[in-house]
Amino acid sequence: MHIKKIGQGKDLVLIHGWGMHSGIWEPIIEKFSNQYTLHLVDIPGMGRSDSIDPYDLNHLVEAISQKLPSSFDILGWSLGGLIALKMSLLHPQKIHRMVLVGGTPCFINQTDWSCGVDVRDFNDFADKLFKDYKSTMINFYTLQLMHSKDSKFLIKKLKEVNEKSDPPKIKSLQLGLDILLNNDLRDDINKINHKTLLIVGDMDRLTPKSASIWLEGHLKEARLKVIQGASHIPFLSHSHEFFDHLDQFLLAA
Repeated sequence: MHIKKIGQGKDLVLIHGWGMHSGIWEPIIEKFSNQYTLHLVDIPGMGRSDSIDPYDLNHLVEAISQKLPSSFDILGWSLGGLIALKMSLLHPQKIHRMVLVGGTPCFINQTDWSCGVDVRDFNDFADKLFKDYKSTMINFYTLQLMHSKDSKFLIKKLKEVNEKSDPPKIKSLQLGLDILLNNDLRDDINKINHKTLLIVGDMDRLTPKSASIWLEGHLKEARLKVIQGASHIPFLSHSHEFFDHLDQFLLAA
C-alpha cells in the first residue's frame, strides 16, 4: 500500500477515483500542505499500490484504514467517495469530518434509483476498456471534464498526470469497476453521523448532482455545494470555487 505523507498540521486523507492515482491531488497539495498533513492514498491496484486479493469494497477499506492515523478528516472523490462512505461505516471512530466530491451511495441506476449510470452504458465502457485501453481512458477523461471551461487543456493535463505513474493493470481496473457495479450503500447512509461536505458539479454526468442532493437529505449532518458549470473534477476545472468551499468547511470548528 503506497500512501505518501506531505505537509504539517491536522491529518487529511485524500482518496482518488477509479483509474487514477494520488497525483491527481496536485492542486490540493499546493494549496493545503502548509496547513495539513496530507495522506495521499493510491488505491490498491492503482498508482504505486499493489493489488490485493480478495478485491472488494470491504477489503479495500480495511487495507487503506490500517495504514492511516487514529483520527483524521477524509476527502474522497468518485470511487474514493464510496470508499470514504464505507470507511465511515466500518471505522466511524477514525473519521472526524468527511468531504465527498462527486459522491454517491450507488453508481448504477436501479429500479428505485435514477441518480447513476445506466448499466448498459457501464458494461459497454468495461468492454471497450479491454479492447483499447488508451483510447477508452481518453474518452473517460473527456467525459469527466465535458462542458468544463478550458476542457481541452484540462484533458491534456489529466492525461499527463496519469502518465506520471505506471498504468494500472487491466485486471485491477476491472475489479474496480466491479466495486462500482455491485455496491449500494443507500440503506446504511442514515447510520453515518460525521459532519460532511458534499461538492458536485452541476454538469456531472458520472455522479449526477441528484445523487449529492439525495445524500444531503439522508446524511444527518451534511451541507451541499453545487459548482455551476463544473463536471466530474471540480478541483481541477473550478479550483478557486472548490477551494473556497473546502476552506470554509475545514476551518470551521
